Amino acid sequence: MLTLIRITLFLAASLLAACLPVTSKTPVGSTAGFRTDPSLLGTWKAQVPAGPPAYLHILGGEDGTMTAILVNPPHAEDLGDWTTYTLRAVTLGANHLLNAQETLTNGEASDGPLAEEHVVLLCLEKGTNQITLYQMDDQAVAAAIRAGEIAGVAEPGKEGDVRITAGEPALDAFMKTSRAAKLFSKELVTLTRVR
Repeated sequence: MLTLIRITLFLAASLLAACLPVTSKTPVGSTAGFRTDPSLLGTWKAQVPAGPPAYLHILGGEDGTMTAILVNPPHAEDLGDWTTYTLRAVTLGANHLLNAQETLTNGEASDGPLAEEHVVLLCLEKGTNQITLYQMDDQAVAAAIRAGEIAGVAEPGKEGDVRITAGEPALDAFMKTSRAAKLFSKELVTLTRVR
């Protein structure tokens, strides 16, 4: 588990558990094409269910990706830290999804599963200038893998890592369904736009 990411936007809830979030070898939406989502660009205050807020700056890229810079400000004995992610946004069916891939942590190139694979998040608008990101429930995804609904690997035990291994057409076809949306049941963070 990566210790530098205690209250990061995409993985804060995962640190409360002893396993990584559900990841995908292939970014969701590659058959539909990624786009910079103007509604996500700007500065956001990220409030996780427990813990101090962090700040997220999302910048657009000409290649359809976005860069997210997450800053955990210093407080008490903590000097603060920052992490960058490459984001790929796509809408499949009624599902607005983000693929997040860690790139830098405190200026150092990231390595490990969060840099090699994609954490898939569901975005839901919660009102004016506020969105909530949900991550996939690892136990529900493991059950879907065992049932043959989606290709993947679920390590044994309650704390085993879960990885989706489906390729592009099958992955995108599944992720546009209401069944896939129900797998995103873990609220990760609420973002409020900073004006």
